[in-house]
Amino acid sequence: MKKFILLSVLYSLILLPSLAARERHQVRGVKKAVLMMVVFNLVYTFMVLVIWPRLDD
Repeated sequence: MKKFILLSVLYSLILLPSLAARERHQVRGVKKAVLMMVVFNLVYTFMVLVIWPRLDD
């Protein structure tokens, strides 16, 4: 699980912008990409600060 948490950063850098690029309007796509990255960063911070210390090695 720890490895997945670390690799999720790499997955998000590829997956989230590609999902946002499907929008027909560029401005809406950029807003969607920024929103998804902010939400991901909040979830990632929670996982690293709360869940990470509870996991076994």
